[in-house]
Amino acid sequence: MNIVKLLKNDYYLNSSISYFKINFEKRLKFLQKKNFLFNEISNFIDNCIDNSKNIFIFCAGNSLISKNIKSKKIFIKEINEKYEIKYNSKVQYVNEAKHEDISECDTVLIADIEHQSNPTANLLNLSKIIKDDVKIIILSKNLIWMTFIKILKLFFNFSPLKNNFLPSSYLNNLYSSCNLEIVRTEKLIALPIYIPLVTNFINRIFRLPLLNIFCLSNVTVLKKINQSSYHEEKQISFIIPCKNEQNNIKLFEKEIKENNQSYEYLFGDDNSLDKTDFEIDNLKKKLPNNKIVKYKGPGICKSENVYKGIENSSGEIIAIYDADLTVSFEDLIKSVSYLENTNADFINCSRMIIPQKKNAMKKLNFFGNIFFAFMFSILFKNKITDTLCGTKIFYKKDWKKIKIHISSWGIKDLWGDFDLLIGAYKNNLKISEVPVYYLDRKEAETKMTNVLKNAIRMFYIVINAYYKLRIKTL
Repeated sequence: MNIVKLLKNDYYLNSSISYFKINFEKRLKFLQKKNFLFNEISNFIDNCIDNSKNIFIFCAGNSLISKNIKSKKIFIKEINEKYEIKYNSKVQYVNEAKHEDISECDTVLIADIEHQSNPTANLLNLSKIIKDDVKIIILSKNLIWMTFIKILKLFFNFSPLKNNFLPSSYLNNLYSSCNLEIVRTEKLIALPIYIPLVTNFINRIFRLPLLNIFCLSNVTVLKKINQSSYHEEKQISFIIPCKNEQNNIKLFEKEIKENNQSYEYLFGDDNSLDKTDFEIDNLKKKLPNNKIVKYKGPGICKSENVYKGIENSSGEIIAIYDADLTVSFEDLIKSVSYLENTNADFINCSRMIIPQKKNAMKKLNFFGNIFFAFMFSILFKNKITDTLCGTKIFYKKDWKKIKIHISSWGIKDLWGDFDLLIGAYKNNLKISEVPVYYLDRKEAETKMTNVLKNAIRMFYIVINAYYKLRIKTL
């Protein structure tokens, strides 16, 4: 950032703080009268962190924002303690942001970052204190609203100056300088006053792509960048769902022999009609030095088989791997390594980045994958290229968060791919894609038949998820 831009940003920040202090009474009156605005924001935050145990809130008179948050305990540090508004026993006001208070929280919320006297120092200190899996949520105002100030004066006694807005360039530089990276961004509230029948409709419509650039509030979810060069070796559990894969199971002997013997391999036989069950037992006998576990799948669908395997696993890292071996074991191990050595929380392997082997994927499946990847890219506001690759890798600790939302998208996900991806997004996990080379099935036939029926089911899940995560939550 050049010196002129830096000075301009400093002006924004410093004059904002000054304005905030001078207009104390006006702002207090505004906060007390405009409950609607804060209810909308706090409802969204609550939905965004619905698995949060404790939350620490830094705010400038926005104690109101804690009103609808359902965390077990809320610690609040007000910039100006005259604003304190106590609601219940779970809200605890603190004079200083102590290490012991923040360390027991799994979410930190900074409201009104434009009114922080030293946001760089505050964020930098936070990044040193918080654990690696803690999420920081930043609330800021959309700079485009500077053009709407005159309109706002018609509705509010309180009318913010442009100094209450910080450029996105400043904020992005601020985050990176504090060793933080963006996981998720949202834009909320196009109409900040309540008009019966009108407000809810407008605010939901304006959360759609392109229209959301006019929303007032920015919500940014950040996570700490782990810059440690030391990575403790973690136990890995491979979840391998099987249905009529007897010939492919035989091929695992060579793959397992060539890899680390400390891995855990869980084969879930989902009521196979062939000798899959026998071949898994045979594999255990041939490889007694490896931890090979066989379990009975429920025989309902692939997803239930996978979930049962995850529940029975003992590893810190979960790697879901299809028994058809259409993704090489080498690519699988590389993808696991990517999770361990980067700041990602969830690896979605993609078969659509590297050119596939000719005829490896049927044309209808290929174009269907492109379509749903586009749908998920809109939902996540992040580029997704493959939603249906069975190879997905994440931390076992995050499964506890994801599984709460399993099958909550209107219809059962028979494969689990959508449930896992949407669950990861819902819980603010950083999703990264890793390219893998898609191979022909070595044995047996694909289970992905009846493409049209399956596509309709998948489309229903995505639409329902979009409604719940992008429309209804406001």
